Amino acid sequence: MGFEIIVAHDLNQGIGLNNELPWSCPKDMAYFKSLTIGEDGQNNAVIMGRKTWESIPEKFRPLPKRMNIVLTKSGETFENASAASSLDQALELAKSSDKVFIIGGAQIYQEALDHNECKQIHVTKIFNRFECDTFFPNYKEQFKCIYASNIWVSQSVNCGFFRFIKSKSIN
Repeated sequence: MGFEIIVAHDLNQGIGLNNELPWSCPKDMAYFKSLTIGEDGQNNAVIMGRKTWESIPEKFRPLPKRMNIVLTKSGETFENASAASSLDQALELAKSSDKVFIIGGAQIYQEALDHNECKQIHVTKIFNRFECDTFFPNYKEQFKCIYASNIWVSQSVNCGFFRFIKSKSIN
């Protein structure tokens, strides 16, 4: 069973500041929602770390129309979401899903990038540099770009959508 990663990062591969997104990009949020929910009738799953779960505003938790799986080492439970103690356990919980997406944070992304079942990365590149304290790991040695969109220009942020596939394993 393969899985995909979805991430938005700035030009320094920054992904967060104080457990929040440092930018507002409605086009990226719409893309994220569309991709992770999929087509009508799809049964998709999103896997995230506890801090990512906590960064989602409570009124949007769990992310609707997707199986939500939260990775946690503490054994805690989450309302309307499954808990897993490892990425492999989370993938086992999601095995009946049509598609599985890793949605953060940095530690989960690193583990996912190194996992043999990671097939693709969907990147929204924010064409700016923001103050960040959390970063997406280096991926360009393992993955090659197979798609690049037009650049979306807005008053607050310019971004583009990219898709990468695994080109070599580092295991």
